[in-house]
Amino acid sequence: MNITQRNFFRLLRAGTFDSEEEIEPMSGWKWRQVFEWGRKLCVTPLLYDGVQKCNGQFFMQLPADLDTLLRQECATAEQNYLELSVQVAELLSLQGQWQMRPVLLDSWVTGCLYPKPGHHYTGQVNIYFPFATQGQKADEWAKNNVGDDKWKEVNGKTLHYQWKNLSVEHRHRMFILSNKLNNMTLQDIIKQEWLDGGTSHVVIDGQRIETVGPTLYMLMSLLSIFKETLNKGPALWQIVDIGMLLRRQGDRVDFVKLQDWIEQLHFTRMTQLVGMVLIGLLGFSADEVPFTKVESGAPKVENLANDLLSAGRGNNSKYLRYAPGESISNVVASLTHSLGNVEE
Repeated sequence: MNITQRNFFRLLRAGTFDSEEEIEPMSGWKWRQVFEWGRKLCVTPLLYDGVQKCNGQFFMQLPADLDTLLRQECATAEQNYLELSVQVAELLSLQGQWQMRPVLLDSWVTGCLYPKPGHHYTGQVNIYFPFATQGQKADEWAKNNVGDDKWKEVNGKTLHYQWKNLSVEHRHRMFILSNKLNNMTLQDIIKQEWLDGGTSHVVIDGQRIETVGPTLYMLMSLLSIFKETLNKGPALWQIVDIGMLLRRQGDRVDFVKLQDWIEQLHFTRMTQLVGMVLIGLLGFSADEVPFTKVESGAPKVENLANDLLSAGRGNNSKYLRYAPGESISNVVASLTHSLGNVEE
């Protein structure tokens, strides 16, 4: 890796996981390159947290104008989070009052684990409804309350809509894999874990909100990474989230069960990629990533760094062989969807 890449990951480790890092000297142009990557990859506030932690170092000499700009960006991100979190809590509260039992998923849940939730990428609000009647009721409620031009139904399985300043998705399935056999296995896993009481809670804007239990949530987070990797290439912020889950909730995860699920779904090799990034780039030890073992023949850390920093422009086809069954099904599903759009 070159100096800008090394400093990028050092700042990310320092700002996200509070690790001790030594920053190398860089020109103003290179500092701007580091934070340009941060903007594209949705981790700028975390990088700037790293700047603050390393601020006393001799070579931590950020250009004054860039420092001012980044302070403003962090303040804007924090204010945006405060405003949106009020709306998330309000939406989930309304749905709860109507006995819809909304279960919050994905990035909004993980953000609650960060020291500064406003510095974490939030994105879309994904809500799962464990029972069909409640999901149908929630869909009807949304259609009647957001306006005809603000919602779109996809294959009868998800509903996308805008509510105030939020982009929201209702899911009738917690997660869907393209490969039919893998998907049947996944749905059985979700159903059994749900029956066993695999739920948890987070607090957003003072509201206690139901979410998925730590072990199943870790699986869903890994599957989200796999889907993103197959479609666009690996997304750094998602892998950083896995690291935060391991650091903050790792003691609540049943890693024996998680590893068994990964093997059943045939994602063992893809999970190794996540382990490579966590160990090789984000400062984790092998013991901290017990759900996988990095084997010989895995991609070099430098290659993974290049793909992560390419912001979705890398050659993601190289990762298809790490989950061949899902990859083929995913390509077929994407092609079918594209042809359907052409016909319309």
